[in-house]
Amino acid sequence: MRITLMHNPKAGDAEHGEKQLMTALAKAGHHATYQSTKKSDYKKALKKTTDLVLAAGGDGTVGKIGCRLIDSGIPLSVLPLGTANNLARSLGFIASPEEIIGRLEGGKKLTFDVGFARGPWGKRYFFESVGGGLLADYVSAAKRKAKKTKSLSSEQEMTRHVSLLRRMLHEYPTREWKIDIEGEDVSDRYILWEAMNIRSIGPALYLASQAATRDGQLDFVCARESDRSLLMDHLDARLAGKKPKFPLPIRRFRKLQVVWQGSSKLHLDDKLWPRKKQGSKQRREIEITVRPSALVILQPGRAEQELA
Repeated sequence: MRITLMHNPKAGDAEHGEKQLMTALAKAGHHATYQSTKKSDYKKALKKTTDLVLAAGGDGTVGKIGCRLIDSGIPLSVLPLGTANNLARSLGFIASPEEIIGRLEGGKKLTFDVGFARGPWGKRYFFESVGGGLLADYVSAAKRKAKKTKSLSSEQEMTRHVSLLRRMLHEYPTREWKIDIEGEDVSDRYILWEAMNIRSIGPALYLASQAATRDGQLDFVCARESDRSLLMDHLDARLAGKKPKFPLPIRRFRKLQVVWQGSSKLHLDDKLWPRKKQGSKQRREIEITVRPSALVILQPGRAEQELA
């Protein structure tokens, strides 16, 4: 199989660098071309003829490459080298990179829904979620903290992020959000609200544990002041090493509109929106919809022990 390996060289460890991954692909009988996602010419590499694009990195890398493959028909597979790997897990890539590479030949093609946000600042696709409130401010705070933190293991990094969220939640203010879900007004003061495309986001927080990746819908989750203690318990359970389900109701939708005042930003996956120089502090609004089956995913084939 002709494979374009899109690799984030800053992700993962020394055992999964360019040389090791290319060797594994060759050993599995594939004809691979290497491209660093940190090089400016990565977009050109995605335009070349290939049977499969293999994204090696974390959620950010998968989203960065996935956006370029929407409606192309070219399948995407993932080698999870990040910390949370929310997208990789949701798409069925839960084995080691070596195992995934060895099972690509017998893989199964599936489709994957992609979220779409439209606002005064442009149009953006998202793969994990878009939301406002606590998690949006957490994205900003986590980026600042990361610059001051020494190298940590994935487990330590996840714990650090959940601890940061818990500290922020303790005195985090509710904010007014005007939200319309398919014609129904659900405006309120929220600690957080999220339009989820997959089951987990951030530091592996399972806020939409029943989310489907190809049902043509997104999941709306939220927390008000009255839900603060439940949300705190949820984070405590996560710190205890559990993967608890979000304790509040979830609503599925195809179209959501949000209007708000002031300087509050949203997050689209791990990026803030609008960016620093976009928009003003006046009225802001966006529309969130879903693009059903916009991306083709090649899941690895089943392991031999699973077939026995």
